[in-house]
Amino acid sequence: MHDIHDATRPATSARLAIHLRHATAKTHQAVERLPLMARLTSPSVTREDYLDYLHALAEVYAALEGSLLDVLDEEIRNDLGVRPKLPAILDDLAEQGQPHIPRTSTQLAPAGSGAALGGLYVLEGATLGGRVIAKHLRRCLGPALGSAGFLDFHGEHSSAAWKRFAGILDSLSAHGRIDPAEVVSGAHTTFALVHRMLEDADARSAPAQAGPEHIEPPGSGARRLATSVAALQED
Repeated sequence: MHDIHDATRPATSARLAIHLRHATAKTHQAVERLPLMARLTSPSVTREDYLDYLHALAEVYAALEGSLLDVLDEEIRNDLGVRPKLPAILDDLAEQGQPHIPRTSTQLAPAGSGAALGGLYVLEGATLGGRVIAKHLRRCLGPALGSAGFLDFHGEHSSAAWKRFAGILDSLSAHGRIDPAEVVSGAHTTFALVHRMLEDADARSAPAQAGPEHIEPPGSGARRLATSVAALQED
């Protein structure tokens, strides 16, 4: 067994999780500026916007999550505390009376353990942002939101779950068990795949309600989301 919690980790080692946040900031922001995300973080968000988001996320996680997890050995998965999120998305859709069968059969995830960890950084980060979005949607939609099992996946333990994940990334990097450059590359690749899939899903849904009165000025909701997530990461 490898001890990736080893207290002898060099104190001066660079923190990979922080490096990832800065290195992927632009690609992350590009995802948050997509119309589908702008509607979700708008004060005038509707239940239909939420359902469009869930359907799109079901396709993203079906395409990426399984293959990312399969690349990693069981010990690292357990240490990271990562659990599949696709079942929660499908449960949320079923609760809304919208059962979903993902279209995607091809696994699109980047190859290699370092790249897979970068991909999981993207998907796990979505659950941290999801906690913020869930609070916003509860204010706007009330009971129509339902349980929001995906967005509120870790509940009040969201910050602790993220710290655990980030801490293991840092330790793996400090002990030379992963190549930070591969992790960053995998995160960039995954953000690009997520951007493309969400953009395609938005084009398919083409919601009529997305007129000028329905969406805030570009980036305004995303900026609030990014600020709230950053506070959770640093909490």
